[in-house]
Amino acid sequence: MNEGEGNLPESSVVNVSQVFTVDKRLLTESIGRLSREKIKLIIQGIKLVIEPQELE
Repeated sequence: MNEGEGNLPESSVVNVSQVFTVDKRLLTESIGRLSREKIKLIIQGIKLVIEPQELE
């Protein structure tokens, strides 16, 4: 995402191959907001990583 998109202070990326959990209590402030379209793209990327694929 580009700087300013979703109110982000700087350009940002999502690395769907490095998913980890974070305790919600550690998330103290919001720095931006993702659109539904961006969330859908992220979910699609995560599915590509975690869903079994047919081998040819």
